[in-house]
Amino acid sequence: MNPIKRGVLLVTGALIAGGAGIWFGDRHLEQRASALEAELRSDHATRAVIVARDHLPEGSRLTRDGVAIRDMPVKFTHDSALAAPDWSGIAGRTLKREVAAGRAILPAHVQDTDRARLAEQVKPGDRAITIPVSGGAEIAGLLGPGDRLDLMLTYRNDGERETVPLLADIPILATGSELGDAGTPRGPVRYDDLTLAVSPLEAARITHALAIGDIHVVLRSDTDNAPVDGFRIDAAALIDTGPDADPGNAPPDIELIIGGQP
Repeated sequence: MNPIKRGVLLVTGALIAGGAGIWFGDRHLEQRASALEAELRSDHATRAVIVARDHLPEGSRLTRDGVAIRDMPVKFTHDSALAAPDWSGIAGRTLKREVAAGRAILPAHVQDTDRARLAEQVKPGDRAITIPVSGGAEIAGLLGPGDRLDLMLTYRNDGERETVPLLADIPILATGSELGDAGTPRGPVRYDDLTLAVSPLEAARITHALAIGDIHVVLRSDTDNAPVDGFRIDAAALIDTGPDADPGNAPPDIELIIGGQP
């Protein structure tokens, strides 16, 4: 073979072999890089969990301001750490143990009850008192925590039954065993009692009223803050249509208490 052709063939072969080597080398490096990347992703994978934004002491209520969503390495995150979709189930609940800032919140940190304890719903200076209510009454089944009531007292006075206002603008803390906040979606529910937030004096008034008569609840609008005028309704007031039948002209036998002030 012509030496020139032989040289050309050798050079061409060398170039092809070199190119193939480079290609296979690149492929090997790419595969190795992909394997290393997959290994790193596996070792350092993250997931979004609910963490304490600041230190949350035992007894704290869980609110949006007190928590945050953070990406935490799976390798170093507890399997039970709560994620963003779990927030609706723990919002407003109480911590039964402290959580340090930046630490993931676990189910074990949260009280087992679905609602906060009743005592945590009572504002300083107020008292919680429970009154019986007929669960069969239509309005009673539609009342819920956060609603506001006026209370009417029906009692006997000299043998005649009379009805007078007892208290006005009293918030409901609980219906039966159901605690909650205003605006919580609900449907008709049967219960036998209502728990109300009142002052100590109002609690005494209710206690005495239950001893001498029957208390009836009247629902008021969320936007109605008007006081209730004193009046007295008896059998005569129901049937007398004359000018003297206006119950507003007769002084009430029981002093009306609004917001703890006589």
